[in-house]
Amino acid sequence: MASGDKPPVEIPSGSSEPLKEEESVFSKLKGYFNKAPEGNELFAPIFPVSQGPYSPISNEEVDAFIANETGWDRIKHMFSYNPLTKFSADLYNVFSVAAPVTIFSGMIIGALRYPRAKEDFMRSPERGLVKFQRKNLRMAKRYKYDIITLDVMKTAGRAAFKFGGFFTCILLVNQTLATYNNKSSPLYYGAGGAAAGALNKFSYGVRAMVSGGTVAGIMGLLYGGAFCVFLNHFGMTQDKLHWEDVKKRLEVGFEQSQKKYENKTDSNIKSKGS
Repeated sequence: MASGDKPPVEIPSGSSEPLKEEESVFSKLKGYFNKAPEGNELFAPIFPVSQGPYSPISNEEVDAFIANETGWDRIKHMFSYNPLTKFSADLYNVFSVAAPVTIFSGMIIGALRYPRAKEDFMRSPERGLVKFQRKNLRMAKRYKYDIITLDVMKTAGRAAFKFGGFFTCILLVNQTLATYNNKSSPLYYGAGGAAAGALNKFSYGVRAMVSGGTVAGIMGLLYGGAFCVFLNHFGMTQDKLHWEDVKKRLEVGFEQSQKKYENKTDSNIKSKGS
């Protein structure tokens, strides 16, 4: 070895931990959503995550399980009760996106309604009642802002129900079709948009339902195309998420069977000792 050469770095043989690579921002964000739920956690992460290379379940076993299941089997599991997270991973896909949209749509529409609510109050008969409360200005202001706040809350509630229900319908139809076929497609978002648009115009007749479904279907198709590009780029398509979900479920079943076997063995040992 030449005098200018650096000595090779020795890796200790006892360490079994792989070298960690520097993660990007999107990798860290994906890892945050992929963390495993602890205990009986209600708001569990969107995407299931298995134990990786340390899993007792092999990839071949997961592939065999998926090959033997049907689309209706996946639909049944989607709407079934999950003791670990209350809902299946597919339904969490829907609720985790629909819930923020519902909340923020109500907040935004309510904030936009506030200036108009003040103007409506100034033109309403209730303003005359406030004038008669000059002797008690505190009660007058309280009465005024109670009316305005109630108006804003009603508007926000209606907007949240309308926009949240519309978006939830799109996501639910899309997720149901994606779960049945085990793949992601912009067509499923288009079908969800058509269903949501038609239901939104149900009270206006058949023509309004057709036109509303057509417009919303096109919008859902455009949104689905952009979102599917995002999912494909970061490896979060339906087939990959379902593969991880199946592996996680098999791991949980394996751990439960191991615990039952250990408990049964302990009880047999105790019975023989007594």
